[in-house]
Amino acid sequence: MLKVTLENLSKDFGSHRAVNNVDFKINEGEFFTLLGPSGCGKTTLLRTIAGFYKQDEGNIYFGEKLINDIPTHQRNIGMVFQNYAIFPHMSVFDNVAYGLVARKIDKKEIERRVMEALDIVELAHLRNRIPSDLSGGQQQRIALARAIVIRPGLLLMDEPLSNLDAKLRVKMRNDIKRLQRDLNITTIYVTHDQEEALAVSDRIAVLKDGVVQQIDTPQNIYLMPHNQFVANFMGTSNFIKGHCELEQNGETIIYLLDKSIRIPSNIKYEGEIMVSIRPEDINLSLDQADNNLFRGEIELSVFLGEKVSYLVRLTNGDLIEVYDHPKGQKKMLEEKQIVYLDLGIERTVILNATGDEVIYRGNKDRESILNQA
Repeated sequence: MLKVTLENLSKDFGSHRAVNNVDFKINEGEFFTLLGPSGCGKTTLLRTIAGFYKQDEGNIYFGEKLINDIPTHQRNIGMVFQNYAIFPHMSVFDNVAYGLVARKIDKKEIERRVMEALDIVELAHLRNRIPSDLSGGQQQRIALARAIVIRPGLLLMDEPLSNLDAKLRVKMRNDIKRLQRDLNITTIYVTHDQEEALAVSDRIAVLKDGVVQQIDTPQNIYLMPHNQFVANFMGTSNFIKGHCELEQNGETIIYLLDKSIRIPSNIKYEGEIMVSIRPEDINLSLDQADNNLFRGEIELSVFLGEKVSYLVRLTNGDLIEVYDHPKGQKKMLEEKQIVYLDLGIERTVILNATGDEVIYRGNKDRESILNQA
């Protein structure tokens, strides 16, 4: 179990900077996820930590030890790859034992540790099978057992579930999280799947173009994004343009579509804004109960089992997504139907015109609850 420290780490490929001045610490026993779209630098960062790439700037520490010049095989890491990287001609047992054999561990100790690792991943009964006879999920368990059997100080996982079907991915991510907690092993996990990151992580680093956009708990990343990119990448967010003006009494007026909303706040910003609100935070009704509701027209209805997704066209032409959770046999709303939306400012995040800075967080209740957790 290690603490990992990255100091101003950068990695270049020619003129392209794949990782740009990354600086953070990963705690002992933490499940830390690098999340972002393809090409954002997350795998490059992981491979630099592993020693497969040499950084161009900055330092890497395992605990208090500087490991910049230590080769990969001496860093005491276990790795699980997207393509499993298991040996097709070897049995399950021999695949898992490979790292121990390379380390010249005693045969009796190899037998004990391999069977212990296979028990952990529930594959002990398949010790003599060849990988080609196993399912994708079982092959990934072999890769996981092989990574933990060497008792690494750090476990690195690069998109380990991307080759599995959706249902198996959910099961495997729960198994991985449970295993990581049981072993209390520091883990760095790479994925582009937001739901997967939310499900397994203690903390998440969201990357874009090699730059860390936000590091926080899954709850805070989702509910309190630092900028438009994070809000948009983590799940689904609607962005509605508006305008912000300051009053002499210190209050702020938000002009949104055809409404004006007064909020008491110490905002010092005036000008164009973007209001970010998630589909599940919009209340939808068929009646205009008061003048604070926004009028819209349903353009598309999509049944998703536990919820219905409605694409609603607002009066300014913007298209936003709204989730409804109908009870029982409640009928879905039809296309072209007029609806009224409660875009409660207390459930929004308001960004500046460029979307790179939060100027107001509407839901202070959420923030206080999360800070107490």
